[in-house]
Amino acid sequence: MRKMQFAFGHPYFGYLGNVIALANIVSVCVVLVMDADKQPSERDDFFLGAINCFFILYYLLEMLLKILAMGLKRYLSYPSNRFDGLLTVILLVLEMATFAVYGFPHPGWRPEFMGLLSLWDMVRLVNMLIVFRFLRIIPNMKFMALVVTTLLDLVKNLRAFAGILVVVFYAFAISGIMLFKGAVVPFGNISAVNTTYDNGTLQCGTYEQLEYWPNNFDDFAAAVVTLWDVMVVNNWQVFLEAFSRYSSPWAKIYFVAWWLISSVIWVNLFVALLLENFIHKWDRRCHREPLSDIEYQRTVDLMFRDVLEEPTEEELMEKLHQHPHLQLCR
Repeated sequence: MRKMQFAFGHPYFGYLGNVIALANIVSVCVVLVMDADKQPSERDDFFLGAINCFFILYYLLEMLLKILAMGLKRYLSYPSNRFDGLLTVILLVLEMATFAVYGFPHPGWRPEFMGLLSLWDMVRLVNMLIVFRFLRIIPNMKFMALVVTTLLDLVKNLRAFAGILVVVFYAFAISGIMLFKGAVVPFGNISAVNTTYDNGTLQCGTYEQLEYWPNNFDDFAAAVVTLWDVMVVNNWQVFLEAFSRYSSPWAKIYFVAWWLISSVIWVNLFVALLLENFIHKWDRRCHREPLSDIEYQRTVDLMFRDVLEEPTEEELMEKLHQHPHLQLCR
């Protein structure tokens, strides 16, 4: 029993599970690529069904062996084990339901033509969740772990930063509705390619030729989408030119102000916050010092570095001999 606990509780057993999950993903992808050019009536799902059966049995065996080695309480104490166990139970239930409805895999097996497609499609979709098993290897890789922890901490501390963006989005969306609601009137259902504007053919790259009619300020949802397009600099000059032409040349001030606040200022602040968090964690990881020591060095040590003097050996020995609880041999 101790040997079994040592073997199945060893990290290498988890690495073996990751290798098997990788083989599962590769095999499913290969089968899907091979069947991509075939008609539905020409596909044979026997190989994919056999693959599913084999890997699900391995996942079930892995879960049972880990429970045997660790015990149920310790097994459930790890989030990765809880995820793997839940995934294995879901796959097992769906596979048993598939066999009950469609029978066991055999040559020429095409369960999608025998039912409502739900069970078989759900098995294939849940099978692709195995890719998340590879998230367990992130703590074992220094650089990946550093990047992931940086992103997770950034998400935790991003509430105030994201709240400012939401407020600015809301303010500019309401302002845009008040300024430009109804300013843009679509030509109708006629294609913009065959439509003339000002007695001439529409120029390539214009608002009308690109048929950007849904990007307007007629309602709040459309205003948010339009502001998002401008923030990510998705042909933002097209919106600037179109709304200044349909409403007033002063509309350029609105779009330039939003571009400066969102794309130039806010996005750069986000990148700066990300880099600062990454550098801070990189320094802590490289120096291997606790946070209290880092704070001490950045405050007291740096403030009094010029006036601090290292004591001599005689002064140190004198202080040690004066200590009431130390008895030093001369």
